[in-house]
Amino acid sequence: MTTECPFEPNVLDAVTNDAWTESLRAHVASCDDCAAAAEVGSWMTRFSGLDEREHILPDPAVLWLKARLLQSKAVVERASLPITRLQIAAYLIIAACWAALLTWKSSALQLWINHFSPGHMVLGATGAEATRSLSLGVLFAIVILASATVGVAMHTILAEE
Repeated sequence: MTTECPFEPNVLDAVTNDAWTESLRAHVASCDDCAAAAEVGSWMTRFSGLDEREHILPDPAVLWLKARLLQSKAVVERASLPITRLQIAAYLIIAACWAALLTWKSSALQLWINHFSPGHMVLGATGAEATRSLSLGVLFAIVILASATVGVAMHTILAEE
């Protein structure tokens, strides 16, 4: 059966406050438990004074708030995924329509654009061949495709805000 030395609290107090008496020093020299307490006590006092950590832990309320924000962001991204896919499909369809129209009527569009050149205007050409080859349906298709392009682009820009 081991018993604690009754002077051990006095030794620890003396180590903490640096208040050694001659009788306490003599006791530490004769008592192994008190000698161990005096040796470890000074180290424990220095260790308890260290409060610096490498990484200070954040406030739990801040962590909770960040988790809620990330959760709501994930819900918004999941909800907007079908709309994003629809926008991509709309861009692809509009690009395909532009490519088809420009390929189909490239010669007529080229004649019509050349009609507005300064050289053509100076020579006073009538441009009847350009207007004959560029029908009202093609102009209507150009207007519709341009409107669809602007509409999808505006929707994308405004949806991000």
